[in-house]
Amino acid sequence: MAKSNSNSNSIAAIILGAAVGLTILRFFSLSKDERDQVLSDIKNKTHDLLDDAEATVEKVKHYVEELKSKAPEEWTDKIFVLKNMLKDLYGAEHKLLR
Repeated sequence: MAKSNSNSNSIAAIILGAAVGLTILRFFSLSKDERDQVLSDIKNKTHDLLDDAEATVEKVKHYVEELKSKAPEEWTDKIFVLKNMLKDLYGAEHKLLR
């Protein structure tokens, strides 16, 4: 069973690393104005989330509980939950979050 967990962790790390790398590549392939707009939108959305902290905490609690319900070896499911949380919190209007 430990070997299976190790393999699952390795696969999840590779997938997550590839996703991060692709996101960074996509971000830096945007024009300077588009990058500035993305960063501005993220900053504004973060301020909105902080302004409505109670609702934000409830959303995050929901996703934390969903993560806790996954078995330790279910890394791909956990990554999917995290992706859904980011989409829920920040929306998917940007190319980087699709």
